[in-house]
Amino acid sequence: MLRQVVNKGTAARQFSTTSVALAGRQGTGVQRRKAEKKFDVEFMPKFDFDDQTTIGHSLFENIREVRQYLRKTEFELPKLNAFAKPFEAPTSDQILRIKSHTYVGEGHPVEKKAVLNVKVSDLKLSATEKHKFLLLSGPRYNVNTEELVMSSERFPHRKQNKKYLLDVLNKLIVEAKDTKDTFADIPLDLPKPKQRLEFPKEWIKAPVKETVIETQVIDELLDAVAKKEEKTV
Repeated sequence: MLRQVVNKGTAARQFSTTSVALAGRQGTGVQRRKAEKKFDVEFMPKFDFDDQTTIGHSLFENIREVRQYLRKTEFELPKLNAFAKPFEAPTSDQILRIKSHTYVGEGHPVEKKAVLNVKVSDLKLSATEKHKFLLLSGPRYNVNTEELVMSSERFPHRKQNKKYLLDVLNKLIVEAKDTKDTFADIPLDLPKPKQRLEFPKEWIKAPVKETVIETQVIDELLDAVAKKEEKTV
């Protein structure tokens, strides 16, 4: 680094300083001092076996953590009983189901996702409105459960995705009830619902009583014993 000092009546003089890192390199025949390696085995103090090892301390830390959660389970969880509420089944007006995931103790990208389920029959649409509603829904309509399933994770927060799904559902209902264009000339191509195969009843064998099996086994054993006795005689 150069610094210029100007005095009155004298010429400018220049002073230079050398960094500490380059100080050991000046001159010939001067041996540079090596920096001590802090974590080198040669510089580590001698272990006198008066303390636990690193593995022992980590084991003790795990035991402390487990005991901490056990104390919470014993003394803090019973306090939550005061906030318990009895289960109430959803009423006929509560037709929407919104599903989301929560990971306790850690964050996950799927936590922002929201999934909306609603029975199309609960929307109380007419045949023409239902036809248009299913055309607009597309593959989001499940033929087997007769439900509309929509999911969203485009926004960073779960509440935003829930609000977006509700807005989309309201827009679909408004468009389905719009009588300007009912889409009556467009056929509705829905996949066939899955058929549940039932096992033929005539293939089911009649259960064999245990007493019959036991008597057969006993008879076979008696016959085998009798044959051995005859051979010995």
